[in-house]
Amino acid sequence: MTAAQIMHETDCLPPAEQEKVVTYARQLPRKKPLSAPELTSLAQRMVDATDEEIAQRLKAELVNGFYGTE
Repeated sequence: MTAAQIMHETDCLPPAEQEKVVTYARQLPRKKPLSAPELTSLAQRMVDATDEEIAQRLKAELVNGFYGTE
């Protein structure tokens, strides 16, 4: 199946099912580990963060980026 076919099929779904597809697609990048340069950049942003809430969010992204998610 091609991407065009998948998009067409998605267009034919009811709105609630389309939302599930969109949610799944948005989560795909978080499921794979990040590359070394991406991890390094993320770690530097975390260290440089002056806001504790942002630093904690970046820390969570760093852990997920290192291990990937299921």
